[in-house]
Amino acid sequence: MLIVVLGLLALLPLSVEAYEVLVLQSSRAPAYDEALKGIRSVRRFSERLLILSDYMDVDLQRIAREDRPLLIIALGDNAYLSASKIRQIPVVVVMAPNYRGGSGGHPALTGVELHLPPERYLAVFNTMGLKRVGIIGNPAKSSHYIRLIQQSAPRYGIEAIVREVSSPREVTGQLSSLRGEVDALWLLPDDTAVTRETTDAYFLFSMQQQVPVVAFSSAYLQSGAAVAVEIQRYDIGRQAGEIVTSLLDGNDVSGHPAASPRKSSLRINPTVLHRLGLSPDSIRAGSSR
Repeated sequence: MLIVVLGLLALLPLSVEAYEVLVLQSSRAPAYDEALKGIRSVRRFSERLLILSDYMDVDLQRIAREDRPLLIIALGDNAYLSASKIRQIPVVVVMAPNYRGGSGGHPALTGVELHLPPERYLAVFNTMGLKRVGIIGNPAKSSHYIRLIQQSAPRYGIEAIVREVSSPREVTGQLSSLRGEVDALWLLPDDTAVTRETTDAYFLFSMQQQVPVVAFSSAYLQSGAAVAVEIQRYDIGRQAGEIVTSLLDGNDVSGHPAASPRKSSLRINPTVLHRLGLSPDSIRAGSSR
């Protein structure tokens, strides 16, 4: 009943004071809170915060038309998809896996992509002496990033061996096709290829084939990943905050193409590395160069 009432309230012409920025947050999650904290650390601005998961429906077109914010910040994929329909207001996208520069067809949309530059990972594989890296991804979601990997990998002496899936059910079969073909697995932030249902299959492959898994989040270290190279959410927020500041100061969005995360963190699982005969110290040293 409460959800229904909240949904109806979102559709009503609520009276709100004028504000500069409409903040759309996909759901209540610590990752979004951390990024938003980073944004707010750069620039103080008046805002209205809408958490989309709190409502059955939100008439965003009406809110934009009546409130007339100067800018929309979209945190997460659902917020990004909703905000991209508001064509008359600049949108800054943060923490949205499916956002990449040039996507959305929006005339005034920019932001910080969630994917780290492939070179951050390729340097780690190179330090570990791994030359054949297996990657599984859904072309509908990861084809652009995989192309970037394939373009950059030869500079590091690495061959990217790619398998495509369109459903999580296909992951186990594609992993089987990589037996004896790869020195490592690279987990992408692809919610078709890497899910709760498929995670165990990657680490079973790792144990059976004695190859390390390099992941995009330290959350996978406890499952058996050897290394994680992950974004720094607070700094991604600060990057977005710098864009927000520039736009609120009157600069055009065309001067702010989509940015890649500028900082990353390396996390390791010493137990797994030792079991695979890899040196944690050399990986740490290589990442600091």
